[in-house]
Order: sequence, then structure tokens, then C-alpha cells
Amino acid sequence: MPYQKGPGKTVVIALGGNALGNTPAEQLELVQNTAKHIVDMIEEGTNVVVSHGNGPQVGMINNAFAYAAANDDKTPDMPFPEAGAMSQGYIGYQLSQAIL
Repeated sequence: MPYQKGPGKTVVIALGGNALGNTPAEQLELVQNTAKHIVDMIEEGTNVVVSHGNGPQVGMINNAFAYAAANDDKTPDMPFPEAGAMSQGYIGYQLSQAIL
């Protein structure tokens, strides 16, 4: 189904990477809370655009792979762009699941 902008106002929600917590469990809790507010705005007729940062999350993924690669010859070092894509994927997944 193609996107159709509704008649209401448009709000951009920017979730900074630090607003998403410091662990995956903390992030899931924060995202679920945020999603409730996003759903409320949508139900009120507001057009919502969500963007997010991912600096701390990229750093955690990159550091974890670097540590694993240094201590295990079976784990590859993960390039930074791929670590960024991984964090974007799981942040988007958690947001979409919480909103649904």
C-alpha cells in the first residue's frame, strides 16, 4: 500500500543514540515506552516521522567484534559500516515491533 500523508500535522521524532540506552535490554524497554507515545500521536491523526541515532550501539557492536576477533580466530573483525548497518537493523526492528 503506498504511503498517503494524512491531513494532520507532521512531527519528526529524533531518537538520539544515547536516548536508546546502553544495553539491548535497556533499549528494548525504552523503545517500548517511546512506541506507546508514537502510537498515541498517530491515533490522534498526527503524521509521525521517526529517525534515530546509533552511535553508542555501533560502538558496542564494533567493540564486541574487535574483542572477539582478537581472542578467537573464528570471528572476523567487523568493518565499521557493517556494524552501523547491524545497529540500524536491530533499532528499526525493535521500533517496528513495539509500534505494532
